[in-house]
Amino acid sequence: MTKKAASVFVQTLKNHGVDRFFCVPGESYLSVMDELLYSPGIEVVTCRHEGGAGFMAVADAKCTGKAGVAFVSRGPGATNASISVHSAQQGGIPMVLFIGQINRISTGKMHLQEMDFIKTFSDMAKHVEQINTPSEIANVTARAFHIAENGIPGPVVIAIPTDVLETKVEINDVKQIKINPPLAFPDKVKEVSNILANAKKPVLVVGGQIHTSNNARELVKIVADKYNLPVLCTYEHQDILSHDHPSYAGELGLRPPEPIRKNALEADVVLVVGHRFNGVPNMAYKFPSPNQTFVHVLPDPNSIGKIFRTDLSIVADSENFLEQLSEIENKNVNNNRKEWVNLCHQRYLKNNATLPPRNANDGLDFAHLIDGLGKLAPEDSIITNDAGNFTSWMHHRFPFKSSMKLIGSEIGAMGMGIPAGIAAALRFPSKQVFSLVGDGGALMTGSELATAVAQKAKIRVIVANNQHYGTIRYHQELHFPTRHHYATNLVNPDFAKYGESFGLICFTIEKVEDVIPTIQKAMNVDGPSLIEFKMSLELNTSTTTITELQINKS
Repeated sequence: MTKKAASVFVQTLKNHGVDRFFCVPGESYLSVMDELLYSPGIEVVTCRHEGGAGFMAVADAKCTGKAGVAFVSRGPGATNASISVHSAQQGGIPMVLFIGQINRISTGKMHLQEMDFIKTFSDMAKHVEQINTPSEIANVTARAFHIAENGIPGPVVIAIPTDVLETKVEINDVKQIKINPPLAFPDKVKEVSNILANAKKPVLVVGGQIHTSNNARELVKIVADKYNLPVLCTYEHQDILSHDHPSYAGELGLRPPEPIRKNALEADVVLVVGHRFNGVPNMAYKFPSPNQTFVHVLPDPNSIGKIFRTDLSIVADSENFLEQLSEIENKNVNNNRKEWVNLCHQRYLKNNATLPPRNANDGLDFAHLIDGLGKLAPEDSIITNDAGNFTSWMHHRFPFKSSMKLIGSEIGAMGMGIPAGIAAALRFPSKQVFSLVGDGGALMTGSELATAVAQKAKIRVIVANNQHYGTIRYHQELHFPTRHHYATNLVNPDFAKYGESFGLICFTIEKVEDVIPTIQKAMNVDGPSLIEFKMSLELNTSTTTITELQINKS
């Protein structure tokens, strides 16, 4: 039977479990939107900027473990969404970005908004393809999801010319092909078990490949208990293990406190499961060091040994590896390591970032907000965060439970917090969703508050307002201490009134005694709410002050 290619495309999306996508509507894919009128089953979330739509797709993937989907128009729409593609690539997040492209007859003529998306996205996507043959639309779409979700997940970008979508074709939609992940060889797992058993100070480092699976999280706890292992979590993944568990040893994030660094650098064996160990967690390539035995478990052989010399590599699904490791009966397990495990946990509990809140003349210590949130947030809460120094308090002192979910951007992208919160609230409407954003990031994607209202998303936005790009000010003081700070002052709106203009119920915190009751009020709102927290600039991070930075560098 002859059908529009757009019809086959939409059915193929459904076959792959797509029940929602995020977009800014564009004329280049009107055929898809029209098809959805007659083929219900996929919810379309209309956003106010393609950057917000892309971030929502990344966050949705972090909620479900399946590829998040965004649809944008050509040219400006595609480039606006590129930040989310970059975030998905470095974070190993499955995502499919569909771009409505110009008609094929206009290709190569510098047509309005024409771009070669294969050239544009090839450096930040796992795969990029343009569908020029209408009969291939189902196969290419199915392949996009396969590539995005298998091995180390990542973003796939598919451009579809407008006339391809409108073409009549005699093809069928394509169903999803289930691919079993690679399983660890039992003898290799036994070898890891023996290495851990004989180690004096081993550490287990866990990352994003474990993040979406509740069973994998439970296996981390079982393995940590069985082998007496401190557990370090990679950047934006410290929710994998509850922080009150005796094995939790901290997060390998941006500028971890010195005691957390010691937990990593003093280890004799480093077992990394489910993370490429690119970017932030390796502490500027100092960890693991050549003096440490490095065991790396990943489902992709091309990523092992790429950054660090690896003593033992295992190409396997993280969950399967942990399950096999948990089942091995090893009589040689060192039960005398409880002192090492306890030391690492105490270093997490007691360091400069976990001291009582400080006082300042220009605003409140953000520690008050984080401590209050830690007392009130339900154990199934979702925390989304933007980028900025204000997150250091959350990373270092918020008491995560493994039943919670943390959603942030592994590239430290400003603008993630609010869109991520909306996506999470739509996916889990009965849970409390808290979105922590700075005043800088709040105005990068703050327009998506309109999307929250339109979708009735119960998101609790907390804006840390110190009227600065605080992270850049930190680096100015650190690297150019004798210079007057430059270009970091911000002119901000009254964020409570800003939120109210969209229809949110809003609050402001200026006094310590208002923290707990204000959070409670925000949580009780039947719809989106916002709290503006008047934050100190002097207390620049959870461990530093502007004055100390100036004195230390003078």
